[in-house]
Amino acid sequence: MKRSPAFVHPFAVITTILFLLFAADCPAASPELAPEKIDEVVTKIMKEKNIPGLSLAISMPGRTIERSYGIANMEYNIPVERDTVFQIGSVTKTFTAIGILMLQQEGKLSVTDRITKYFPQYPQWHDITLKHLLQHTSGIREMTEVEPFKSNQMKDWNPREVIARLADEPLDFEPGQNAAYSNIGCIILGVVIEKVTGVSYNDFLNDRILKPLGMTRTMFGSTSAIIPKRASGYVFAGKLMNAPFASLVLPHASGGMTSTASDLVKLTKVFTAKALLTEKSVKEMFAPARLTNGTEFVLPGPTINMTFGYSLDSVRGKKAVIPAKTGGISGFNSYFAYFPESRTMVALTANLDNSLGALVIITDALFGLKDR
Repeated sequence: MKRSPAFVHPFAVITTILFLLFAADCPAASPELAPEKIDEVVTKIMKEKNIPGLSLAISMPGRTIERSYGIANMEYNIPVERDTVFQIGSVTKTFTAIGILMLQQEGKLSVTDRITKYFPQYPQWHDITLKHLLQHTSGIREMTEVEPFKSNQMKDWNPREVIARLADEPLDFEPGQNAAYSNIGCIILGVVIEKVTGVSYNDFLNDRILKPLGMTRTMFGSTSAIIPKRASGYVFAGKLMNAPFASLVLPHASGGMTSTASDLVKLTKVFTAKALLTEKSVKEMFAPARLTNGTEFVLPGPTINMTFGYSLDSVRGKKAVIPAKTGGISGFNSYFAYFPESRTMVALTANLDNSLGALVIITDALFGLKDR
């Protein structure tokens, strides 16, 4: 697995994680999802994987389940509660994609726009569209592989200086010809939102997405702001230790948000076209990413999986394709999966680095994804 202190690269790890999901010998939960069953599954896996703290929320028609486990801050022995705030890493990308689709609905942009419409100073990107950025098919080099960002992810780099530096790099491949996980793509999209709306990404996020959804414990992250009930992040290397510091300004619209599991399941309203997005936009959001030759982009590996358009991942079982999203940043992992047939969504947050596999296994144990 290739990673950096600040970012976990889902394309680099998702094949292994989904193999664990489908290969794990985990019993499917009963349809009732009894709290006792959830507690049994979660506490067992937390113990096995040395996870200090975890929150879980499940939203289904007529019912929401919220469970919290373990410790949010080990030095003060503060327990995780339903409103404990976790860094959610790349789950931020889904919010950015929602924002782009909202603006497309309003006629303020189109995903077929070339990014030179918004950045005319970079003519070398003329063939790249917003859709390429959303689907990780732009060919722009990954910023965590380029200096000075590669070796200094503690600094609060301004998004525009990150973009300017990446514009000097040659493309890794021609737009649409291949796919590679890209943080810079969503950072560019965040600045596009600012250019189109005339407000900061943070203000757009708060006013147009978070407030309408009632996501009161979700915010654009900050390492300097005082955030009540913020969890501390940890790594396990023979023993639990504090995770390395990582800027939340650098990942910006790609990975800079904080939230709770209870807030994240409110995205169900978006995925069911009951808020923010129309059915047409939701369908477009769930459409698989395709390369220029028309083929779906499929990750190699022992399981069938692909990247969904508009910054969603997916897992494919025997009977269904499940939209999902992974998130990782130093000391934290997050994950959600949405089940369209039952309109059920599960979200999990944990304050342990490299714990994504455990979150996926918990989801499989509760919902029997490998049998779907």
